[in-house]
Amino acid sequence: MNSETEQQIESLRARVAADPRTKAIAKSLNLPVEDYAGLVAHFKVTGEEPQFMVASDEVLRQHGCQPPTSANVTGFLRAEKSVIEKSGRTSSFDDLPRVQPRAQAAAPAAPLDAGLVNDLKRSMKRTLR
Repeated sequence: MNSETEQQIESLRARVAADPRTKAIAKSLNLPVEDYAGLVAHFKVTGEEPQFMVASDEVLRQHGCQPPTSANVTGFLRAEKSVIEKSGRTSSFDDLPRVQPRAQAAAPAAPLDAGLVNDLKRSMKRTLR
């Protein structure tokens, strides 16, 4: 990483750390504010994407992490849903202009095959006897 990129990261890290919302976000992630701010700044400046890893409960335990229970995950998701509902926003795209859906054109009705209709009627009569 070059010195200009490092300066940009440090500048943004300081701004993120100073934001009053950062402390609450870092706490909810069980991270120190400085670590959280550093991660935000790094990914924003470099354009890299965070890694996502799926691990079995056994692997988590081997690394000293206690896997969440189903009740923990349910509680977390309910709390996040509540926060989103109270914020009045549903996504970070809320500020974008809405595109109105186009009306769907009705599919033209296919003409019925008279022979097929008669065969179907005869078959239904035999079945119902």
